Amino acid sequence: MGARSLAFFAVLSLAACGSDRRVPGGRGSDGGIVTDGGSFSRPDVDRSCTPSGAEGTPETCGDGIDNDCNGLFDCSDYACSGIGGCPECGTVETPLGSPLALPDGVGNIRCTTDADCPGEQHCFTIDGAIGGTRQECRESYRSTLNFIGFGSAVFDSVSDIQSLCVTMEHSWVRDLEITLEAPNGARVRLQRFLGQEGGEIYLGQANDCDDSATPVPGTGARYCWTPTASRPAMLEYANGGGAMDSAPNCSGFGSDADMMPPGDYNAADDWSALIGTPLNGEWTLSVTDLWPSDNGYIFDWSISFDPSTVADCSSPLI
Repeated sequence: MGARSLAFFAVLSLAACGSDRRVPGGRGSDGGIVTDGGSFSRPDVDRSCTPSGAEGTPETCGDGIDNDCNGLFDCSDYACSGIGGCPECGTVETPLGSPLALPDGVGNIRCTTDADCPGEQHCFTIDGAIGGTRQECRESYRSTLNFIGFGSAVFDSVSDIQSLCVTMEHSWVRDLEITLEAPNGARVRLQRFLGQEGGEIYLGQANDCDDSATPVPGTGARYCWTPTASRPAMLEYANGGGAMDSAPNCSGFGSDADMMPPGDYNAADDWSALIGTPLNGEWTLSVTDLWPSDNGYIFDWSISFDPSTVADCSSPLI
């Protein structure tokens, strides 16, 4: 079973005094900050560049002055993110009102392309299935956010993304393929399905003994994929003998089940696949179950970008 927890975070910001690829021209004639969307004017404050110190305290984040001379002042500067009355830089949250059930992975419609599949289903290659590799239709959970706060910035380094995190539970991690899709269609598989084989490993404290007709969510755990993670991809970690946590097991085959430890993991694909995509546009998280019998839930998910890529931290990303 799986409980899905999804909250989406994207944080980005600007650097450099004077002109910048994300702040064309630096300042407007009225002293306002000029971004791709135009000039932000506040005639009641002094926006003069006063290199007397850095932004980053309640006092310097509310004085109307560009203290660090980087072309941004107060809440528009990512250094003021979350300080005083400034919001978290570019943060967008999409918590779910109730746990979202993931599809169970049951499918018997053969396919060669997506056109062979009904509704919102797509054609997936199923390795290790009885009878050998075959292609079948599956429905995915998809959540999409349309970002607008990056100006003309593009993804030009793997460090541009800091993390993608999901709060979820599932009673068989080997069922799942979890993918991040960029605005230009580039994809990175965070969790790669390796075939219908291998032993049971939970994500979170899954509810493994409820009625399949009336599934009940268990307790989610927070899992993140990041370019700086010390752990490898999830199944590489599990198949390589990585230490497991334990979770209550109601099946009767022992008191506890193996559970993937919460925390940071590397993606199954190289993050460099995202290089060249525009940061503005639709970013989609997709979760697909490719092996029947087990299910799970998502509670929230988030994505965080390098704050220095945000054009103006006082404006929403979506």
